[in-house]
Parts: sequence; structure tokens; C-alpha cells
Amino acid sequence: MIEHNLFEMENYRELIDEVGVDKFRERFEELQKTAMEFIEMAGFSETAYCNERILMQVILDYFMDVMRLKEFHSIERIRTEKLFAYTISWIVRRKPIQFRDYSEEERDIFINERFAAYLLVNECLMCGTKHFVQEAYAEKLVEYTEMLLYYFKYRQCDPKTLELLIESFKMGGLVH
Repeated sequence: MIEHNLFEMENYRELIDEVGVDKFRERFEELQKTAMEFIEMAGFSETAYCNERILMQVILDYFMDVMRLKEFHSIERIRTEKLFAYTISWIVRRKPIQFRDYSEEERDIFINERFAAYLLVNECLMCGTKHFVQEAYAEKLVEYTEMLLYYFKYRQCDPKTLELLIESFKMGGLVH
């Protein structure tokens, strides 16, 4: 049984000590690198950046949720789908990608939701290895990504729903 005494934690310093500074730093740097890659790839490098303080809060909230989950279920590890689900839900809530300058383009307003969709689709398609969508299905993937973006913009972004969404996508790939 795992005992973290979550109710006795007074601040995030205790959480970082519990998780381990190296593990925390590794997760932060990995997500920051991915955010920067997304910003570049999506054409936002001139106007947007990843706010480190907000990203730090995303990681703190993520680890607190994971710690609660592990304690409640008396488990040591969580599945990758949960990792992505909790991370994505906190990205949508905290919005770590910020703008340097004002932009009038609507796509810019929802940059964090686009980043969340990017993370989710990459997790669904990669599953640890590089996969490419056949050209015949490329249009369906675009539709799916647009549906995700709509969900992240206008619906309650719940980690449990996101986990089911990831699992369903992966299952669809197996039975197709």
C-alpha cells in the first residue's frame, strides 16, 4: 500500500520531494520540448511561447492527481493513457502556451486546445512507435482532429473521458 499522506501536505515542495526532483524535471523538460516543437510546427513561433511558470503548474497539478490516483487504488504505476489524459486536461485548464503579441486570428485563441489535440492524436497514432495514416484515411483523421478541437474548446475536459477517448481510438485501430 502506498502512503503519501496527501492530506498532510502543506505545499507543492512536499509533492516535488515525494515525486523526486529528477522525475519532475524530466517530465517538465519533456513537455516543454513537445510544446516548443508544436509551436514551431504549427507556425506560431513568431507569436507564441511556452510560459514556464504555467507549465510548471500543469506538471504540479498532474503529479498531484497521479499521486491521489495511485494512493486511492494502491498502485505503483499508471498506464500511459492516464498519463496523457491527465496532462492534456491540465493543459486545457491552465493554458501554458501564451502569446507575445495580440493576434486577430481565431486559430490563435485556441492554441492550447490545438496543443492538446496534437498530444492526443500523437499518443493515439504513435503508441510508442512511429505510424503514418494511409492517404485514404487522412481526411478522416482531419475530421477527428477537428472534433477533438471542438471538444477541447467547448466541452468539460475530464481526464476520465480523455482516457476512454484514447483507448477507443487505439481499439479502433486494432479492429479496423
